[in-house]
Amino acid sequence: MEETMDLNEIDTEQLAETGYRQMVSYLENILSRQVEKLRHYDLDGAMDLAEDANRLAAVIGGEGMLQRPEFKDERWRLERLYKDLGLIIASERQDVQDKLRQIRQGIKTLGIYKENA
Repeated sequence: MEETMDLNEIDTEQLAETGYRQMVSYLENILSRQVEKLRHYDLDGAMDLAEDANRLAAVIGGEGMLQRPEFKDERWRLERLYKDLGLIIASERQDVQDKLRQIRQGIKTLGIYKENA
């Protein structure tokens, strides 16, 4: 005899919440890996992960699940990871600007030296 599942027995809300928790967990994993790649100056690897994170974040954000009270902890962790990413990128940007300034100063010094030679 074949067993059939009664749709009334399925808690679709619970299934949806479980699915979102898995997606949020996967997004946290991607963002954590992205932070590590940036800390190790692997910009290409971080950019690959950013594409995956953006697609997943669009799905998660589009449904508004993170605004629900039961997702408060997940929302806080994601916000923390995005803040960490922003701080790392800002720090790297400052390093690049400092190096460019040094290069420009070196070029200017070489120009002065060449004129005086």
